[in-house]
Amino acid sequence: MKSSNGHIVCVPGQRICEASEKLIAGEGTYTFNKYIYASLAGHVTVVPQEVVEPSCGYVNQVVKVTLGRQGTVMPEAGSVVTCRVLSVNPNQATVSIICVGPNKLHSPVSGTVKKQNVRDHQIDTVEMYNCFRPDDIILAVVLSLGDLRNYELSTAGTELGVVTSYCEEGHPLVPASWTTMKCKCRTERRKVAKVMPPKNAST
Repeated sequence: MKSSNGHIVCVPGQRICEASEKLIAGEGTYTFNKYIYASLAGHVTVVPQEVVEPSCGYVNQVVKVTLGRQGTVMPEAGSVVTCRVLSVNPNQATVSIICVGPNKLHSPVSGTVKKQNVRDHQIDTVEMYNCFRPDDIILAVVLSLGDLRNYELSTAGTELGVVTSYCEEGHPLVPASWTTMKCKCRTERRKVAKVMPPKNAST
């Protein structure tokens, strides 16, 4: 997708481009299955990075995502939002909404993902701690404005759920299936967002 000024904008979990020896992931991105994905909502930039070895004779390109511009936009019903999970209990996850689309909020606002809104199938078998953990970054859609500006959210879509997460040792987790993420030391359960293909995003 592109903003009105022609810059590429993205949301967490969106596939940006194919990785290569000359095109590598930088700040705000990660590599998975030979593609570079966004771990933040914001603007995509490609920055040259010189290789120290003189014999190489080429310059690496580093793909980065920087946070979107701050604005007065606020979540509304149907908005896709980026959230940080604050806490999880058997009935819901409490989150802090930090971006609406690619736009960073001036101040985060509160939201909740209730057990019945985690996914659209086998709702009775949902175990919240197997779907989200504190500090996970998730994509969700706004269902409604609840009490005291506490937005009610859903991750029931295939492209919604956890997009960025870390294990207890601090290693980044990458999607392994619809329900698991893995790092170099373990596999953990999550409600994983389906990674999104690029939308007119070319570098």
